[in-house]
Amino acid sequence: MATNVMNCYLAVLGAGASGTVAAVKAKELGVNNVIILEKAKKPGGCSWYGVGLKIENTKWHKEAGYPDTTDELFRERIKNNNWDANHKLIRKFIDLSGPWFDWLIEKGGVDKYFMKPAKQAAGQQAQGGMRRPWLMFPKRHLNEKSRDPSIGPGWAGSFIVTKMLEECEKLGIQIITEARAREFIKDAKGNITGVLADAKDGMLRVNCKACISAAGGFGRNVEFLKKKFPLFVNGDRYHCFDIPTNTGDLMEVAGKAGAFIDDTRLFWEFAGPVHHPYSYTVFRIIQEPENVYVNLNGERFFCENDLQAGHYPLSKQPKSVCYAIEDQDMTETFGQRYIERSSNSATDSWISKDFRNDIDYEVSLDQSGARGDHVKKADTLEELAVKMKIDPKTFIATIKRYNEFCENKRDLDFYKKPEYLMPIRKPPFYAFFAQRFGNHTAGGIVINENMEVLNTGKKAIPGLFASGDNAGGMITNGQSAGGLLWAATSGYMAGIAASKYINRA
Repeated sequence: MATNVMNCYLAVLGAGASGTVAAVKAKELGVNNVIILEKAKKPGGCSWYGVGLKIENTKWHKEAGYPDTTDELFRERIKNNNWDANHKLIRKFIDLSGPWFDWLIEKGGVDKYFMKPAKQAAGQQAQGGMRRPWLMFPKRHLNEKSRDPSIGPGWAGSFIVTKMLEECEKLGIQIITEARAREFIKDAKGNITGVLADAKDGMLRVNCKACISAAGGFGRNVEFLKKKFPLFVNGDRYHCFDIPTNTGDLMEVAGKAGAFIDDTRLFWEFAGPVHHPYSYTVFRIIQEPENVYVNLNGERFFCENDLQAGHYPLSKQPKSVCYAIEDQDMTETFGQRYIERSSNSATDSWISKDFRNDIDYEVSLDQSGARGDHVKKADTLEELAVKMKIDPKTFIATIKRYNEFCENKRDLDFYKKPEYLMPIRKPPFYAFFAQRFGNHTAGGIVINENMEVLNTGKKAIPGLFASGDNAGGMITNGQSAGGLLWAATSGYMAGIAASKYINRA
C-alpha cells in the first residue's frame, strides 16, 4: 500500500482539549508547522463531555481578593496520593493550571460563559467566609435541547474544544481526522522522528521533530477493562459516556517504542446507581436518600443515604441493575426539592421544572412497550413487582419490613439515618430503573515533570511527550488529576515543553 508523506515540526495525536491546547500553545511559541492526527471522524474527543473545572489561583480569583492557595493544593494532592506520585509533576500542574485559564481568558468569550468568583469582602476570610472558590461550572449549557444536561456536549469541555478549534483555524494548524496512529518512527539515536498512521486514503507517514501523545483514555476498551477492573466489568450492565474511539491503543503504540507503561496505576471514574441515559429529572429525583433501592430479587442491598459508594454493592447484584421505589408522596416531595434546588443553581436554572411531565412521559414509553428501561407505574405494589419482573411476594415483604422501620425510626437492616426513613404507602407507586456508569479513565504512559515520556529505564525518550488522560504521571492510589482540568493544563504544559525541545533542536 502506498504511503502518503507529510512533514511538520510537531505532530499531536488527539484533537481533544489536551491535544488542541498543546498544538495552539506550541504554535504561539514559535513552532511553525503543527499537525494534529485525530482517530475519530471529528475533533473533540471525550472533552466534549467534560462538565466543569475545579480550579483556583486564576487572575479572576486575584481580582476578587482571594489568596494564593498553590501550596495548600499541593499538600492536599500529595497527601491524597500518600506521597506515591511524582511530586514535581503535581507541583507544576498546580502552578500552571491558573495561568492556563488566564491564557484561555485572553482568547475571548470566557467571561460570558464561566462564572467569576464572588468578591472577597474585607475580613471575610478571617470570619470563616468562602476561602476556596472554585470555578466548577459555566453559567449555562451550550446545548439547551439536551434532555440530560448532567453531561456534555454543552459544558466547559465543549467550550474549550470549540475555542481551541477556532484558534487552530486562525493559526493554520491542520487537523487530520480518521487518522489512527500505529507506530512511532525513531532515528538511529532513538529520537522520535515521525508517526505512521492509518488514514482515509491509506497509510500516512508524518515526519516531525517531536510528537505529543494526547490520545485520551481507555474507557471503551472492554477487554482491557475486564482485566484491570474485574469488579465493575463482570459481564453485567453499565452505561459508558466515553466516545467509541477512546480505546487506549496509544499505550500499546508507545510501549512498542520503548515507553514505560504503568498499567498498575490506572484510574476509572465509576458511579451509580443512576438513571442514565434517560431523563435528567429522574436522575436527580432518585438521588434523594429517602428512596428505597431494591435489586432484581426484590431486596434492599445497601444503605440508601450512602449513594456515593452505591456502585460497589450494585456491582454485586443480579445484572448490576436495580430500581428506586417511591410512592406518590415521595415523588411529589422530591420533585419540589428538585425545583427549589435547580431554581437556585446556575447550572440547572434553565432546565425544565416540569418533573411530573418528564416522569409521565417515561411512564407512557414503558406502557407502550418502547425500547429501554423507563419509569414503571402501578396502583399496587404487586402490580409494580410484575412490571419489574420481580417476585411479588419477596418485594412486598421487603417494603412491609421497610415501612415498619420507618414507624420505629430505626433501620435494622442497613441502619439508614432516621431522618431519611420515609414509608411507601400512597399509590400510585413508581419504580425508577438505575444502573452504573463509567466515565473518566486515565493513566498508562509514564511521564516526568517536563511531560517527556519515560522509557522502561525511566529515562526520557527524546522528542516524545504525553498529556491528558493517556499520561500516567498523576495517577496513583486511586486518585486522578482531575479530568478536564488535567487534560487542558497538561496540554498547555506539553505545548510549552515540546516547543522548547524543538526550538533547541
